[in-house]
Amino acid sequence: MKNKIFSLVITLILTANAGFCTQTRTVAIHDIMIKFIIAMFGVMLASIVIWAGLAIYNKILTGRNPVSNDDEILKTPKTIDDAVKFFINKNRLR
Repeated sequence: MKNKIFSLVITLILTANAGFCTQTRTVAIHDIMIKFIIAMFGVMLASIVIWAGLAIYNKILTGRNPVSNDDEILKTPKTIDDAVKFFINKNRLR
């Protein structure tokens, strides 16, 4: 009997606060939603700024014609000797 009364009192104490704070909870959720939207707007803005910066950098970089080596880079060596020669030529100290 004592346990039932004790558990009833504890339940009333713990749930009474939730019943009184319904309006406060919706305000808190609204504030959290506003903060989340502001944070996502900041992420979107930062992404756009980074994308634009990289696009401009790419335009400037591709404006110059890089010195390209022979088309050997795209050719696959047919023999082991060709592969070794290719590796030695590409990894030479400069």
